[in-house]
Amino acid sequence: KPFWLKQKCKVPRPLLTSLLSRTPPLVGIMDVKAAGSDASIAERDQYEKNVRMFHEFLNSNRSKWEKTLDTELANHRYRIPVELKDLRQAEEGLERKILQQPVKYLLAWEEALMTFLKDVNEKACKQLKQPLKLDIQGSFGRNHVTPRGMNCTQLHQLMKVEGIVTKSGLTAPKLLQSMHVRKNQEDGHVEQRDHRDATSFVQSSAAGAMPSHDSEGNELALEIGLSVYKDYQKFLIQEAPENSPPGQIPRSIDVICEGDLADKTKPGDRVQVTGVYKPFPVTNGDFTTGIWPARLIATSVSLLKDMTEAPFVSDDVKNIKNIAAREDAFELLSRSFAPSICGHEKVKAGLLLQMIGGTEKNLPNGTHLRGDINVLLVGDPSCGKSQMLRFVMNIAPLAISTTGRGSSGVGLTAAMIKEPGSREFTLEAGAMVLADRGFICIDEFDKMGLNDRVAIHEAMEQQCVTIAKAGMHVTLNARCSVVAAANPIYGNFDPSLDLAKNIGMPDSLLSRFDLVFVVRDLTTEEIDRKIATQVLRQAQMRLSGVGGRRGVEHMHSNILERRQEVDLRKTQEATEVYVKGVPGADGQEAKQVLTVDFLRKYLRYCRRLTPKLSEEAQTAVADKYCDMRMRFQSGFDDLMNPNAENKKPRLAVTTRTLEALIRLSTAHAKLKLRKDEVLPEDVNEAYKLMLIAREEEAPESAATEAPGAPGDDAGAPAADASQGTKRTRDVAFEGQTGEAGGISATRFKSLQTLVGRTFASLDEPQLSRGELLETINAGLLTGEPAFSEGEFSTGLDRLEEENKIMTVAETGAVIFVG
Repeated sequence: KPFWLKQKCKVPRPLLTSLLSRTPPLVGIMDVKAAGSDASIAERDQYEKNVRMFHEFLNSNRSKWEKTLDTELANHRYRIPVELKDLRQAEEGLERKILQQPVKYLLAWEEALMTFLKDVNEKACKQLKQPLKLDIQGSFGRNHVTPRGMNCTQLHQLMKVEGIVTKSGLTAPKLLQSMHVRKNQEDGHVEQRDHRDATSFVQSSAAGAMPSHDSEGNELALEIGLSVYKDYQKFLIQEAPENSPPGQIPRSIDVICEGDLADKTKPGDRVQVTGVYKPFPVTNGDFTTGIWPARLIATSVSLLKDMTEAPFVSDDVKNIKNIAAREDAFELLSRSFAPSICGHEKVKAGLLLQMIGGTEKNLPNGTHLRGDINVLLVGDPSCGKSQMLRFVMNIAPLAISTTGRGSSGVGLTAAMIKEPGSREFTLEAGAMVLADRGFICIDEFDKMGLNDRVAIHEAMEQQCVTIAKAGMHVTLNARCSVVAAANPIYGNFDPSLDLAKNIGMPDSLLSRFDLVFVVRDLTTEEIDRKIATQVLRQAQMRLSGVGGRRGVEHMHSNILERRQEVDLRKTQEATEVYVKGVPGADGQEAKQVLTVDFLRKYLRYCRRLTPKLSEEAQTAVADKYCDMRMRFQSGFDDLMNPNAENKKPRLAVTTRTLEALIRLSTAHAKLKLRKDEVLPEDVNEAYKLMLIAREEEAPESAATEAPGAPGDDAGAPAADASQGTKRTRDVAFEGQTGEAGGISATRFKSLQTLVGRTFASLDEPQLSRGELLETINAGLLTGEPAFSEGEFSTGLDRLEEENKIMTVAETGAVIFVG
């Protein structure tokens, strides 16, 4: 009874009438039950209608769908793609309905798909290990967003979200169907209970409830072995940094993957996830705040590199073979690597060989020999080192970038993380582990702490990370190529110090780098002119191509736009080989440069080859290694001049250097598309590159030196002449000051600068001897004496010895080499 009847209190008549009107009558309750029953029947009828509709859709193009099912099942794929445009052709507006109410259609269509498979291929249907699912593809329109665009208006809709995987949970089995047997009885009676929850698009109030007794009152027990499970995983995708508004933190969203979608991604991957955005109400207690977490239940997960990688066509293979057959193939490919950066040809050549890599070997005794090539760039500021690293990130299929100051040892390798709210530890992979089978770019390598730098020693050579902490002993693969950029120990190169002291890194670390390039900012007239011309050309190209994306901008462009570009290229059209419309210096014809897309395809084609060292190449490798060992042990000049007081320390040559020579030779053979053997010419190219990287000259140049100059430093770099580091040569000429026909070091330096300036300003490949002398004397400073014929002749002879100029004996003309 209502409280006013129990209390026997007097209630005003208007209030009594109001209270009685709020009491639900019995007839109203019966009407609600009838309405619920009618709604259930209508929902079932709609479900069967959707099943029949999709079954008719499949039968309308039976041969196409039979072929599609056979192809997908043969490749062990259980997500059958369905295009929205096909649904639009079948029924106008159907594509919007599936996007707005996916749960209403997906389950019915998947049942129709299983029925269709049973009709066309009953054997394949019986061999299925898991039910078939649908993968809706096509243009989602406003349902294609980033995590920032997910809000309450998209709940219960089919969404396509793009971003970066930042955190990935472990894959765990989830109970799908439990089996129960009678406890203490072995009569073979089995009862089953489905446990489909919101992630299965079924709202079941009994999901997760275990029956305790059967219909006869017998106690039941769970039979774990007979129960059915499926994989379950959660990961977090974050808005890409380039897509987030300025000054705001990138947004994130939880994604739930089940079945074959689990364990498909790893942290650092750029993905595109299709799924249903659903809320998950919290049912703890009788009250709620009304704020529930919403998650994306994935129906498809696609990696960015799979979506944007253009396929090979026959013309592409033909063009690749034509490029490899050219005599200047190595030079052309090196010139096409980071073409916006002026100079540094040998550095680009080394990075190009690193992109191709050697051949990895796993010997029967368990020894692992890495095939990845590590490169270190050490140089003055503003030489383009960081830009080269960015180009590596752009062109590599998998590359992770980090900096020395912003990275720790555990951040590069692996870290033990304690889970909040529990005492358990989990292992989180670092940058080098995430870059497995890829590249890791470390900028500002010299700013890294000593302890942090030591942590990557094992990962660089053994290509694995071993962790023994918190009761866990784990070995993780880190099979990646390291490309690092650093400044010298004092910021700029000090000409008074040798190379090893300028770099300022221990030999234990330097020996793990196959190539250590020295990038210097040389102050010469011709180099400065070339750099200025290159920068102006880049500015000119930039203005002519408003709105276009190149390089790093293209890498960070919207994933949807890049996929549309790939879809346009899926026709049987070859990739453009050469860049068109590149202006040359001073209106001259520019050298040929390959497009970035074609260079990517060329590198992909080369990586598949696995050539082996021929007998001649093995002999050449052994000879070159012995020669390097002799040259670098105490210095080549010390062997030629035992009484030399200034001994020049060199970078150490170890057995790792021998392995580096083999890797570089193999990479050059791959570049020339040699499938079977590595030839001696590949070894010679790798040997020259290693000597140039260590600021040495090839031994052939030392053999052609003019006699009478025994104190000449054959091992010092040619570029150091402008910096004044060749002390022995300078001292020899300083002794000739005042002698007939001699030239002092200061006068020679002035002559060298004026010769380069004259040829650069007149833009002539050769000049007569008299015209050159007249022009040089005219360009002298006020008060500086003119060059005599003897000084001029001695200076030209010395420039010719250094391969700066070349004189023609018949005409006496002077040709500028550079």
